[in-house]
Amino acid sequence: MDLSEGKNRSVNEPWMEISDSCGPCPVIIIRGMEIVYDLMYIKNILRKRLYIFFLLFACFGLLKAQNQAKIDSLTRAYNETQSDSLRLEILFYLVNEYNYDDVDTAIHLATRARNLAVELQDSLYLAFADEMLAGYHTVQSNYKEALKYDLEALRLYKQMNYGAGVTLALNSIGEDYYDLDLFSDAYDYYQQSLKKAQEINDKLYIAIATYNIGRVLKSMGQLEKAREYIENSMKLSSVIDDHEGLAYSGHDIGEILILEGHYEKALTELHKALELSTKLETTVLIPQILNKIAIAYENLGEFEKSLDYHNRALERYEELNNKSGIAETQLGLGIARMKMGEYDLANELLDTSLKISKGMNNNELIIKAYEEMSILYERKGEYQQSLKYYKMFKAMEDSVFSEKQKEQFAQIQIKYETANKDMEIALLNQKEEQQKTQLKNEEFFRNILVVILAFTAVLLITLYRSSVRRKKINNLLVIHQKEMEEQSRELAGLLEMKDKFFSIVSHDVRSPIHALVGILDMLDEGSLNQEELRQLTKSLKVRLDNTRKLLDNLLDWALVQMNEITIQEEPLELKDLVTENLNFFREINDKNIEFIDLVEKDTSVLADRNMLDLIIRNLVANSIKFTREGGFVEISAEDKDNDTLIIKIRDNGIGMSEEQKSQLFNTTVLYTTKGTANEKGTGLGLKLCKEFVERMGGKIWVESKEGEGSTFKFTIKKEPIF
Repeated sequence: MDLSEGKNRSVNEPWMEISDSCGPCPVIIIRGMEIVYDLMYIKNILRKRLYIFFLLFACFGLLKAQNQAKIDSLTRAYNETQSDSLRLEILFYLVNEYNYDDVDTAIHLATRARNLAVELQDSLYLAFADEMLAGYHTVQSNYKEALKYDLEALRLYKQMNYGAGVTLALNSIGEDYYDLDLFSDAYDYYQQSLKKAQEINDKLYIAIATYNIGRVLKSMGQLEKAREYIENSMKLSSVIDDHEGLAYSGHDIGEILILEGHYEKALTELHKALELSTKLETTVLIPQILNKIAIAYENLGEFEKSLDYHNRALERYEELNNKSGIAETQLGLGIARMKMGEYDLANELLDTSLKISKGMNNNELIIKAYEEMSILYERKGEYQQSLKYYKMFKAMEDSVFSEKQKEQFAQIQIKYETANKDMEIALLNQKEEQQKTQLKNEEFFRNILVVILAFTAVLLITLYRSSVRRKKINNLLVIHQKEMEEQSRELAGLLEMKDKFFSIVSHDVRSPIHALVGILDMLDEGSLNQEELRQLTKSLKVRLDNTRKLLDNLLDWALVQMNEITIQEEPLELKDLVTENLNFFREINDKNIEFIDLVEKDTSVLADRNMLDLIIRNLVANSIKFTREGGFVEISAEDKDNDTLIIKIRDNGIGMSEEQKSQLFNTTVLYTTKGTANEKGTGLGLKLCKEFVERMGGKIWVESKEGEGSTFKFTIKKEPIF
């Protein structure tokens, strides 16, 4: 991919540009997409704003004034007016005037506009401000920050049921993921944007979404399919006179031709795109095209032309303060100088690119810089240095590739497995008549398979919804800066936890399913007798029971994150609940552990039965896990005060260190260790206990020393006595 690409067709033009004439309705251009409001729409939704727009045109004479004169006039008006609504409008004008000439100032003013929109509870302008900030952060290569604002804009547009805005935001989120090299997520959001554009029958949006799907396919190496999408986008753009779209599509067709080795044809397409982009003043696209032209000339051996176009691109990127673009262009200049035999100058340029790339943690550019440095030192005959950089190149390439593989193929793998299992179910149905003697067993296994698949699908959906809902917290971060930093870190932790959940589901759910499929195959072949089937069924039942517990905990966690679990407090007899749980563990315990119930009869508590049952079950299971053969687990309760009980679950197991205790209830990290019999876990159980205890108004903690066992304690309300 072109590492200098920004938001592409969504950030090149002014964020909000008001037409130069005082016509019947203003035209608002947002990141390359026109949203035209007719007079009736303005009267119904923006009402007073139309008058404010006209007032600004009349007062400040914006027709052909110089930029600085506009800025001075608008600044004076902003300082003099007492109307917050008018201040908000003026801020949008000021952002447009600074735009890409001074991105830092534009971000400052857009942030001020956003804060004012929050105060005025103006959802539409708040969404516009989020889109503005996302675009400017993209220009500065702050892609994660851009994603945060785009997600908030999508929430607002959906809340307003504003179809065009939803389409735009979906496209912008796709571009954020594209910039982060998460191509699978980018492809999904582009497809959603295309579907929404088709629903509202907006041809411009359809052209843009079609183009972006082609662009992400190009980055994934599917050049033929990418060309098909991009050429379709060009046809749509030609029909609707979308000249900007033609410029972008021409740039990408040129890049595909370079990747295919057709440099002369690539230059023809790229020069056309450059001419059109210069005419349209597409600020972000121009340096990208210049760099592609430089690469084509470099491959043709015309190095002076290559240097000229790289330098022109560098000037553009420096004006935009686009660090990724600057680093990539420095890299291109270094490669050209190296091919010209100017090794010292090439070394300086490559080193500059490497330093900038490291400052941004841009792994793709760092890898490329290491590779070119290795080649440079090899040409200079300094083989030890060449080997050093080659090792650094390979080490980082392997690391990045591994992360990308995990990130990009996790969802594809799950979808493939789901489809594969559906085919297996169909095959079982076809053979049902031939296996009448074993129908009862096959029915049992098939039902288990269906339930597991259903739980897996529900889990993925709920985890995704949980992630989306968590991101809504960003709206609160506008009010307090400190909360912004804290919640951002929490969100990053939850996203990391989500990735770990996918890994857990991918590994732990797959294993028993594969075992089940193997048994079914042997049944189908008639290679199992009844005794072997009984032994395998017993083993499989244990593994499926562990998988069921895993899914239960994951689903409970997901429901907690979505606030879908409500507390239904009722008077409960604690003794009965404890006895029921201990009887259950006595039946399934294979470590000869003694269970001691010290809870007195008539001990009544006020709690949600399901939550309290889960807390006791998970804490006892945890004690069993870390207790050796022949140990004990004891449950007791004592009064804390007139309104509260302390429930204790004590064991004489292996205990914990201080460091281990500090990790147990951390809500953003999954921490687990193997038990005394090598039992595995996910770390979710104790986190659910903490969540449920606190939701019922209590507290939970642990007291433990290594080698002396552990005691988990939590408080719960007593049943009030009237």
